[in-house]
Amino acid sequence: MKQQQTQRSYKPLTELEKKLITCHHCGSDSFVKKRKSRGKKRHQIYICKKCGRHFTYNPEKSAKVHIVNPEAEYKKDIWDIRNLGIPNSIGQYCYKLNFVGIEQPWLMTPAKQYIKFILSTLSFSSASEKLLAIKQFSRFLTLSYPEISSDGIDRSVVISFLAHLASSKLSVSTRCARITGLKGFFEMAYQNEWLGVTRYLVRKEDFPKRPKSQPRYIPEHIIDQLIEHLEDLHAPVQRMVLVLLECGMRISELLHLKSDCLLQDKAGDWFLRYYQFKMKKEITVPISREIVRVLQEQIRYINENLDLPFSYVFTANEGGARKEGFKPTAKLMTRNSFVRYLDKLAEQHSICDSSGKPWHFLPHEFRHTVGTRMINNGVPQHIIQKYLGHESPVMTAVYAHIHDQTMKEEVAKFHGKVVNISGQIVEEVIPEAQTEDLQWFKRTVQAQALPNGSCALPIISQGCPHANACLTCTHFRTTLEYLDYHKQELKQTEKIIQKAEANGWQRQVEMNKKVKANLENIIRGLESND
Repeated sequence: MKQQQTQRSYKPLTELEKKLITCHHCGSDSFVKKRKSRGKKRHQIYICKKCGRHFTYNPEKSAKVHIVNPEAEYKKDIWDIRNLGIPNSIGQYCYKLNFVGIEQPWLMTPAKQYIKFILSTLSFSSASEKLLAIKQFSRFLTLSYPEISSDGIDRSVVISFLAHLASSKLSVSTRCARITGLKGFFEMAYQNEWLGVTRYLVRKEDFPKRPKSQPRYIPEHIIDQLIEHLEDLHAPVQRMVLVLLECGMRISELLHLKSDCLLQDKAGDWFLRYYQFKMKKEITVPISREIVRVLQEQIRYINENLDLPFSYVFTANEGGARKEGFKPTAKLMTRNSFVRYLDKLAEQHSICDSSGKPWHFLPHEFRHTVGTRMINNGVPQHIIQKYLGHESPVMTAVYAHIHDQTMKEEVAKFHGKVVNISGQIVEEVIPEAQTEDLQWFKRTVQAQALPNGSCALPIISQGCPHANACLTCTHFRTTLEYLDYHKQELKQTEKIIQKAEANGWQRQVEMNKKVKANLENIIRGLESND
């Protein structure tokens, strides 16, 4: 009986329905019927095969009835890019450009001209970002220069706006985006004579210095706790975590992973193919057989638990992330739902950082974790660039400094401590603030390498005052790396002392006894647990 109802619910659509009905979320005309809505006025509910969302047929929202009429749309204060004939990007759910926040009439027309130009050359997101810059500048003018006209826009007004941005709570990157949008707008307005402004209103020195990008990777002890309690997550969410930990995908790329994502070559090796929304390209990366099994298991899970076609690997829970249990539905999981699952796990098992603060998982941190692990394992940057799908080496270089920090930590673990001839620890922790240039200065100018350690006497000094007597010099430094060397040298020194005493060479006895005492101090200092 249930099977008959299911077949009746998903009966084929007529040609007229196929022409009129489209998903108003993504504009796709690939869908299936599901059920009737409740209430007096019952409407047919459809499920989009592309984005997995539910929708009803509404001529006002349906993408099919959007008549492409750019000239009429440009006259409005809220543009729908679908009416402009601009194709939507994969995974895009926003289509509106709102000019309502621009309060100066003389600013509205140039702003529309500028955004119209941006849409013809760049993406919808770029146009949205630049429109935000113009709207924020308009709000600033309303508060600080309510009576100003286009002829009054000069360098002093721009400087005041820069000060306004600096006093706001915006991040440096957001401030730079606002300044970039305004700079492009003024340049276009000058070139096309949209406004009576002069050139170079916004200059290079107006941009705040961007802090060096730091990868936001997940510490290994957090990863260990996550893996330890992974079985407490629902099986589909477990598989999502495992894929992120190996492949370093963006969360949007994982959520839109297609069921035909797995490829195999003639040698039997497996590859993962997916689309990068940010770079607008499809990439293929090698993956392990463990992840292949994880994805194959998830695909079987989808086929066995869904009664209707679904072209994606991962689905949402029918009751949402807050509902106990997991029943897959033909709908894409949202980023917030995925985060909610992980945060709930962190709260349940008290997963905290090194300071004891509860850990909040961010999906993009998995991508940074993969990049950090690869750079620490010595994978060449150009390989990491290709694997993560970076457009330029600059994007991959963000992970490079982690290698330096990791190397310092590993060296510290290996050396353990640095001692002088008295066995006293003189250097234990390398300051994190030291740059590569400072490290080079320290190695090249301030210290001399020796077969059994190093000399802290600067090279630029007037030479060593000791004659072949580093083991009696206060500038001598050594580490655990040379412990075996020092033990052998101690044995040789004891033999020299025995021979010198037997021959009555008192000077050699006195000199080598000092060396012996210092070697014993060095060995004792390196082997101690203090």
